Amino acid sequence: MPNVGGARASKRRVLASIVHSQLLYAAPVWHKVTNNCKLMQRLRRIQRIMSIRVCSTYKKGSGEVIGVIAEIALIDLLIQERYDRYHGMDKNLGRTKLLQQWQGKWNNGIYGRWTNRLIPDIQLWLNRQYGEVDYFMSQALSGDGFFRKYLYDRPS
Repeated sequence: MPNVGGARASKRRVLASIVHSQLLYAAPVWHKVTNNCKLMQRLRRIQRIMSIRVCSTYKKGSGEVIGVIAEIALIDLLIQERYDRYHGMDKNLGRTKLLQQWQGKWNNGIYGRWTNRLIPDIQLWLNRQYGEVDYFMSQALSGDGFFRKYLYDRPS
């Protein structure tokens, strides 16, 4: 998918949800093997590529930052959510737990401090009623590309 033009982020997110459904198939059964670092690296790599395609950003950003911009929760949190729901947790409670854990990781992360200033509350970002993320907005939110040059070259 092209970065400029092509499908909007909402349409791209539908395609990403299809891949997530395949990745998370039977997640409650194989939940315990997520301690395997190689498996989680592969899953994170796949999810990072999906997030890059959803928000049309550059490949050099961290997975956490790109995931927040693309509105895609971290794969390990999604696996845990599926596991909890399989074992009887209410869907809304599971989603709330996921958002709290995601927010905690977002606040304590070392990458994406610029983006964290712009998007301090993930839940507000997810529930906003305006704006699609496109190539230019993702550059501004991540501080990459044209916007990085502007941010660092402007006088203080």
